[in-house]
Amino acid sequence: MAREDTDLPFGDAFSPQQLETSPDQPPELVFLLELAKEHESEENAFDDVVREQFFPDHDDNTRAKNVRLGMKHRGYGITDENFEFTDFGEELYELRDDPDELYDRFARHILRNLHGMKAIEIVEDLRAEGRKTTNDNVKEEFRKQYGFHIDETSNHWSQMRAWLSEAGVVNTGTHHYDIDRSRIEELIGVGSTTVVELDEFNEQQQAFLRTLAELDPDSKVKSRTVKDIAEQAFGVDISQSNIARRTLDPLQEAGYIEWEHVSGKPNLIQTTDKFEAEVLAPILDDLAERTGVPRAVLRQSFDSVVEDLDSDSTHEKGVALETLAVKTGRLLGLDFAGWRVRGQKTGGSEVDVVMDQTGTTFNRWQIQCKNTRDQLAAKHIAREVGIARILQTNTILMIARGGVSDDGRRYANRVMQHENISIVFLTGEDIHRLSEGADHLLTVLRGESDRIQNLKQLDPTEVEAASSGGDEGEDKAEAVEEALSEYEEELSTEVDQGELTDF
Repeated sequence: MAREDTDLPFGDAFSPQQLETSPDQPPELVFLLELAKEHESEENAFDDVVREQFFPDHDDNTRAKNVRLGMKHRGYGITDENFEFTDFGEELYELRDDPDELYDRFARHILRNLHGMKAIEIVEDLRAEGRKTTNDNVKEEFRKQYGFHIDETSNHWSQMRAWLSEAGVVNTGTHHYDIDRSRIEELIGVGSTTVVELDEFNEQQQAFLRTLAELDPDSKVKSRTVKDIAEQAFGVDISQSNIARRTLDPLQEAGYIEWEHVSGKPNLIQTTDKFEAEVLAPILDDLAERTGVPRAVLRQSFDSVVEDLDSDSTHEKGVALETLAVKTGRLLGLDFAGWRVRGQKTGGSEVDVVMDQTGTTFNRWQIQCKNTRDQLAAKHIAREVGIARILQTNTILMIARGGVSDDGRRYANRVMQHENISIVFLTGEDIHRLSEGADHLLTVLRGESDRIQNLKQLDPTEVEAASSGGDEGEDKAEAVEEALSEYEEELSTEVDQGELTDF
């Protein structure tokens, strides 16, 4: 099956299992690289040697030809159409004396450039749903989530998995795959869902670049703004006193930013064309593919998004609302997980998205945007609390252009006092201020965090009751259920369980 018939890299005979070498020979990938170097531009000669080595019982070179196709642009991009090494192929060839580093570099290429991270996420999605991670199920999810064309009989994911296994990313020989996330982080660095070559930078510098990509500034931006958001979103510590030497200068020398210092004023940063091409474009491409929000839309400013929320077009209002949800989540360093309700389905009046925060701990965020002039009422918040229980959400972020009613805030406070959920509000005024500076979001969230902390302060009598196994905790839980019962009708009628299948 030619590469044109599948959106996954063509594998077929190009796999470690079918190219196993003997103990006195180099590993299979080293063997093929040396053979390809020896027979560059000599495809027939290469095929002859491959058939003799790996397929001696075959009458023709069909399988050997498939190995060669797997090395070309239809497959893993090691050689070009003339069967000469690409830059990537030359890089692999130079690593042939260090097989461990060679297989790591090959795995990094698969994860970043050949949809490998998408495959990893699909496997984890299937496991979370309790479904088998079979080749057919993985292919089905590629079609459903990304619109890939994959032939029914292809086994290209199996070949990809086998190469990733060589670097310890995923096991092989079973349908119950074990993904080594720490290995993935070692290979591709901070934010393993982002397909960007950032290996040359340390964690702080990577986080700084990632934040610039989230902000996507139209003009110069203060370095302190980027620093504050990077620390909040990615859990790093960027020293302000050494920011020029440790962060700004290395990124400028690499050609990603230009920065200037004016005495008595903040450092100002401007991104470059190289940043646009090598950092921002891959991030937006990947996000656009996963969310279904076009890349050009994701690049809109908050001003433009807010303007479109008042459009006469239902479609434009829906897209703007989706963009607002995704852009807000990105500023918080969250990864898109799935849609529950999309703006275009509701006439641009409502959108719900689920986003995850991964790091030393895992947190799930439920973001709801209401594009109406009406205030959020208690029943709207009760609905989200009910859904949060289903999705095991830690934080509910409600963005309400019309604000929040007093009874809505009282209800949210009552829930937070007794449940392991945080409910955060952004209003229309906050949305408009985001266009003035993205750091306003952090200011609001810090204020909301202080408010929630005060609500959740521990009562010594409750701690004592919990330690002694008393009934007080059960009494509190019953009180919450009682408080929620008045909204039972709204929960049962407004929550469409079918919408959850998008997530």
